[in-house]
Order: sequence, then structure tokens, then C-alpha cells
Amino acid sequence: MKKVLLFWFYFVLSIVLAIYFSTRIITSQMGRGPVSTVNHLDITGDTQNLDIDAVTAAVGVQRGTAIRSVDIRQINNKILAVPGIKNASTRRLPNGNLIVKTELHKPIAMYSDGLAFYPLSADGTKIETPMEQPTPNTIVIHGKLPKDLTNIINILSGLSEHIDYIDMVESRRWDIHTKGGITIYLPEENVANAVSKLNLLNQKHQILSRDLSVIDMRDDSRILVKTRK
Repeated sequence: MKKVLLFWFYFVLSIVLAIYFSTRIITSQMGRGPVSTVNHLDITGDTQNLDIDAVTAAVGVQRGTAIRSVDIRQINNKILAVPGIKNASTRRLPNGNLIVKTELHKPIAMYSDGLAFYPLSADGTKIETPMEQPTPNTIVIHGKLPKDLTNIINILSGLSEHIDYIDMVESRRWDIHTKGGITIYLPEENVANAVSKLNLLNQKHQILSRDLSVIDMRDDSRILVKTRK
């Protein structure tokens, strides 16, 4: 008798659950019910440095919007147009929530067009958030940008306090322009070795504080200097 009662109990329970979930699925497909509309937008990532308002505006989906009308690809494209966003992915959850995951460009230098300063990521991407002044001790680049900035920025990091800006010459080598008005011609190759010599000279002889206009390091066997007239 007990087994028969348990059988009928679970039989009835399974029918109730089947009706419940089938009803939810049907109402969702018809555009009705709580799971058929957007209930909540959750933005994740480096939110400390992320412009949440800009990303929310780019998503452009209001609570109560039909979930089936949400174009994920279009949303991701709009988010990628927000300055500073490197990657974005959006997911629709069964409960009607939208989850937006973002990845930001990580600035390692700044670019200047002579009017404003723009953060630069390692791959040379210019982030369209202009600033009136550069971030302190951040290397500023003028002119043409290479595809990868990581190497030159790492090499010059120990000189950042002396550097006004750097620029690339004929896509082959770099010139350093110091805050003291000295132009330093770096070689095409063995740049790290040349900068190491420059650092040593500055530590021992304060060469970057002298009344010079040019330090030519293009020849690995010698360093030429030119004084101001």
C-alpha cells in the first residue's frame, strides 16, 4: 500500500512540474512572462577603471525588453566602440539577465598630437580619452606608432623622469627628447645596450643635466655629443 501511495505521489508531482515548466517555456516563446524579458544588466570586468555609464548606454537595453529581440552581436560591437574597451562578450541567461563581460586596454604610454594626450596600449591602440596633461612619469610618443610598444617602453622605463617625448625616425629607430632640451639619437639595433650606457653616464656624470643639444648613440663604438651654441 505504501509503495502504491509513493508511486501516485511522484506521478502527480511529475505531471505538475511538467505543466509548470512547459508553461514557462511557452510563455517565454510567446514573449510573455518574467523569463521572456530582460530583468537585470550585470557588467563585469575591470569596473574600477570602466566607464559603466558609457557601457550601459552602448548596450541600450531597458528592463522589460523582450529577451528574444536582444541582438548580442550588435551589443558587443557597440561596446567595443566605447573608448578603452579591448574585448566584450554578452550572454543571455535563462532567468532573463544580461551579463556583459569587458576587458580594457592597459595603457603603458601616451600619444600626443601636439594638442592633447591619449593613453596607448601595448599594441599601439590609441584610447580616445584625450587629456590636457600626460600622466606623470609616463613616456609620451609623437609621430608614427609601431605595432608593439612593449619593448621600447620597458627599455626606457628607467629614464622616464627625464623624457619629454620620443619619436620614431623612418620606422627604423627612436629619438629621445629630454625635458632639458637634449635630443638623443638611439641606434637601430642594441637599443637596450645604448640606453644602459646612457643611464650609466647619467649616474656618473649627470650627462642629461649638461648644456648639450645632441647625444648621438647611433654608432655602438662611440658616443658623440654636441653642445648648445
